[in-house]
Amino acid sequence: MVRKMLLMILGAVALIVVLYQVTMKNLIVDEEPKVSDIIIVPEGAITPERASNAERLLNGGYSKTGKVIVSPYDKNNRPYYKQAGISENQIINEPDATSTYTNATNTLKMMQDMGLDSAIITTSDYHMLRTKLIYERQNRHYGFDLTYVAAYHEVDGKLVTWHDAPQYIQGFARQEFIKFWAYVFFLYHWVDA
Repeated sequence: MVRKMLLMILGAVALIVVLYQVTMKNLIVDEEPKVSDIIIVPEGAITPERASNAERLLNGGYSKTGKVIVSPYDKNNRPYYKQAGISENQIINEPDATSTYTNATNTLKMMQDMGLDSAIITTSDYHMLRTKLIYERQNRHYGFDLTYVAAYHEVDGKLVTWHDAPQYIQGFARQEFIKFWAYVFFLYHWVDA
């Protein structure tokens, strides 16, 4: 009985280790950007890379409307958008999101209300796997053409992945393991962030 219990515990630990390694290796989803109706930025972290990438895409001509939906656009991230050079009239605020789940549900509904068909979704590289999971799950109700473009972190003037970013960014990335698997099992409100 003890041996069987020990084997079960070891098996569970081994499974968690493998899931952790596979998940962390695949956090970054980064597709080639393509011209779309709008750019959507699911916000939440107080870091500049999301605004910088939105600006790069916007000025690269990837938004037919010349607009970005920021979900939410608030006093915490406003300085990053201003610093990136995105004007207030280029930003459409989605003010009610409290999680990646509500980022997706609210912004896709906005797209429908605006009569749009396509969007680039951009967020921090470590946040892309969960973002794509929930956007694809919610997009089943709409059928929009969505493209996922990762935002990388600037360190000493170079763009780097979360692996080479400052420790606090690596900490955000490590949290994604639990958050991603909670989202897989529809536990959005349990990990509301």
